[in-house]
Amino acid sequence: MYGEVLHVPYSYQGDTSWCLYYCLAMMADYNDRSMEAWEMASSFNSGNNETFSGQYNPFDHAIEDYLKEHADLEIKKTVWGYNLRPVDTDSFNSMIRMNIDKGQPVLLAFQYTIPGYAKKGHAILAVGYSEEFIYLTDPSGAITRDLFGSDEGYIAVPISWQEFNEKLAGNIMPSNMAFTIEVLEDAPASVPGGSVYLTDYSSHGLSCLNFINRTNDEDIGLLYLDGKYGRGYYIAQKADPIKERRPTANDAMSVFFTVANPSMEGKDYIVVSDVIDRDTGKSVDNFCFPLEIMVPPFSMISKGVNYSNQLGTVQPGAYSIVITLLDSEMQEIDSTSIDVSIC
Repeated sequence: MYGEVLHVPYSYQGDTSWCLYYCLAMMADYNDRSMEAWEMASSFNSGNNETFSGQYNPFDHAIEDYLKEHADLEIKKTVWGYNLRPVDTDSFNSMIRMNIDKGQPVLLAFQYTIPGYAKKGHAILAVGYSEEFIYLTDPSGAITRDLFGSDEGYIAVPISWQEFNEKLAGNIMPSNMAFTIEVLEDAPASVPGGSVYLTDYSSHGLSCLNFINRTNDEDIGLLYLDGKYGRGYYIAQKADPIKERRPTANDAMSVFFTVANPSMEGKDYIVVSDVIDRDTGKSVDNFCFPLEIMVPPFSMISKGVNYSNQLGTVQPGAYSIVITLLDSEMQEIDSTSIDVSIC
């Protein structure tokens, strides 16, 4: 069933609206440039629920400039559907195949309509193709699940070319424009064997990183991704996410992370959760916690670590919560981190 499918590391956008930034971060990571979606959101001053059109104007060069400056990555952006002639789907699909043949995914940003709903906008990645299918990686499932009704997950989801053209590529026109982003350099010599990420679920009252007062379980802080705030995130009050909540030594801390496998074979991983003192750069005692995880092909699995009273042993100060993904031979594949201040 599978043709050429690229192993593009995956991240889920969670309760943010940052599909564009997550797709660009996946493309950068695939090309060995480490980039977090919230860093881009911060640079573009995009709030947690920024509209798709509000994230970026496809008629300027801000994205190209950002990736060149911050990731040394040359890209080509093409806007489709701005003239009165219908987009030639053969040319559009040939562009996708050409890029995948040279080992690069393509970002596809569409406007489309789901029956009964208003027009929507969403960005996805084309990561592979065969004679019958195009394989799409979706940072939220808004297209693969909601538009195409697929139950194949989110990574390298097979969609028939016929259906892809009927519902997306064939509907590009002045009132339904699209843009694509191609990476201009050659395929990387090697690509990551997986990814680990933290997801903002704060709109659902949950979080991949939370702090619960051990003497008042109604007092909860959640990681909230917001590009209008400094580094692109802060610890928010669960009861009122627009308000910041400082973690304290009296909190129980929980860290939930997700490991994604972008390949067609199951993989064994080791994930290490750690807390680093930012002043000394050293790991804090009693926080380093390794887990072994087996992830099936084109899948993701979430795990968590609960530090019930360990924060009570640390001094007030600046720390980084670091999650590192290792392969079965203990070689680092990926990592992500969040900075917090403990008071």
